[in-house]
Amino acid sequence: MDAITVGLASSFLEKPTMYKVLSNVSKYTVYNELRRTPSISRGPSITTLNLNKQPLPKQPVPDLKQTAERYLRSLKPLLTDEEHENTERIVNEFISNTGVGPQLHAKLLEKYQNTDNWMKDWWLQVAYLGYRTPVIVHSSPGTVGPPITFNRPDDVHLFAARLVAGVCNYNEMVKSEKMKQEMARNDPLDMQPYGMILGTHRQPNKMIDKLLHTDEAKHIIIISNNHFFKLCVVDKNGILSEGKLASAIKDIADRSYIPGKPVGILTGNDRDTWAKDHSLLLELGNNRSIIKDIETSLFTLCLDKSIPKDAFKEKNNASVRAVQTMTGFDSCLNAGNRWHDKTVQYIVSADGYIGMEYEHSPCEGVPVAVLHDYVLKYIAARESNAKCGDSKDFPRAELLKFETNNVIESAIEKATDAVDKLSDDIDMECFTFDKFGADAIKAIKLSPDSFIQIAMQVTFYNLQRKPPAHYESAALRRFINARTECIRSTCTESVEFAKMMLYDAGCKTKAQKKETMVRAINAHKELAGQAAIGQGVDRHLFGLKMIARSEGMELPELYKDIGYTKSTYFNLTSSQVPYTSASFMCYGPVVPDGYGCCYNPRPKDILFACSSFKSCEKTNTKDFARVLQQTLCNMRDIGSE
Repeated sequence: MDAITVGLASSFLEKPTMYKVLSNVSKYTVYNELRRTPSISRGPSITTLNLNKQPLPKQPVPDLKQTAERYLRSLKPLLTDEEHENTERIVNEFISNTGVGPQLHAKLLEKYQNTDNWMKDWWLQVAYLGYRTPVIVHSSPGTVGPPITFNRPDDVHLFAARLVAGVCNYNEMVKSEKMKQEMARNDPLDMQPYGMILGTHRQPNKMIDKLLHTDEAKHIIIISNNHFFKLCVVDKNGILSEGKLASAIKDIADRSYIPGKPVGILTGNDRDTWAKDHSLLLELGNNRSIIKDIETSLFTLCLDKSIPKDAFKEKNNASVRAVQTMTGFDSCLNAGNRWHDKTVQYIVSADGYIGMEYEHSPCEGVPVAVLHDYVLKYIAARESNAKCGDSKDFPRAELLKFETNNVIESAIEKATDAVDKLSDDIDMECFTFDKFGADAIKAIKLSPDSFIQIAMQVTFYNLQRKPPAHYESAALRRFINARTECIRSTCTESVEFAKMMLYDAGCKTKAQKKETMVRAINAHKELAGQAAIGQGVDRHLFGLKMIARSEGMELPELYKDIGYTKSTYFNLTSSQVPYTSASFMCYGPVVPDGYGCCYNPRPKDILFACSSFKSCEKTNTKDFARVLQQTLCNMRDIGSE
């Protein structure tokens, strides 16, 4: 999922999040942190594009003793006094002159000197390509767009045509290398991720997958009723007209009236099983060529069946669409109408839904959100135009017909069972919080992101009667080819406020409540500010662990200690992904008894996507969403005093 590591000691997962320029970290502090690292204009990536016009510094390696101090501070709310005392002993031994820490740190500094980014390759392999659970729910986030009204069947084809044209226009803008470099105050941000979305594909392999990319894609894959079609969207005159695209898409819908074999559902299984099935699939008929066409396509467009009204009896539209986005909802509907290895999968259905699923390996969520907002704006600007008539000279899409045998048929049955179980287990509560938005939080002189993060912690404490190991993802786009750092959002100040809200609410004055709340919010801002400039805890510890592994050393005691295992068992994972449209990103929890919470804070409202697993008796997504909304209102009342 984008946010998270299930634990640096085991597997990793990283959730999408917006770049945070938080904190009361001053401009001077940020400048000096960046000034200490050498600058390079760009590093190697899967794209040949050079989207950075200004040089970027390398991701720093934090000071070892400072990391130890920050680490121990983050454990205070999670451990008993006895546990913390023992962990402190282990950490002090680790960083002492006779401990293994300085040796590992020196090796890590060598890697820093000899690479453009010391973490990049490790993180890509461990957090993504080596992660073996299904990408659906666990890793690939979904984007749910605002509802659409289609008055006639042809409206769907025209909308899909404009979507395709919008993505193609966006692709041309990126390929022109003329995108304005984004800034965080005076610091340029890495633009290379924008070139690593379209034309990218995750190829399944045993143990570790491969990331494939082309900058020259001229075709897309359209999946309709489980049938795969290859449509060239660029000819000698450029991007196809909306009329030709609409006619080609209508033709595809007509030709796929009868359901096809759900070969695509194989991509939703665990990665090792899919890698084995993928190898078998390649050996049959023309399948190798078909999969090559999928790998080299610009993106995939899924034309989905409408969701039955029964699905909305207990869930609102947004919550149902979140499951549709992540899994296809179920195998009877759209779970086979997918190819989850493709980085960008747009989804349109006749009952008024637009969404996107993205495979997380190439980049974080913000560039994907920018693409999504661009496409929605492109479509909206053309809605008042006269409807495109049928074009008689449209290019007819090529039907890509997979060949199967008894072994593949059996694999499809097993994948269907696995995907249906996971899709049924994920419990989403998605909603628009319309009481206030970011503007109202800023009006009481508080950070919107920190305000929301503290509200989540209060919510978790209210429900679980304990503080969460809370992961918030902070992007490191200040640095070349960097990914993310973990903001360990739980701190003693946030737990103090959570306890006060739960137990001492009647005994405290509003002034005391506000003081406690502001202290918690400011503590979060400080932690987030440190993470944003590469001075967090988790990536440094991850790098030291990877050095130990590469040197063939025994895993240091620090990584076996309860302090480490407990603090990296992230039972609350969160990320802010901003959209200008009324869209939101969604994903599942990263541990069986955890919660996931992605949010889009807009000026007047906040869109939330909350998740947990139905199979866990300790969690309840509906309760989390209910308490979160009440907590946000209570905190605003306190802050307004």
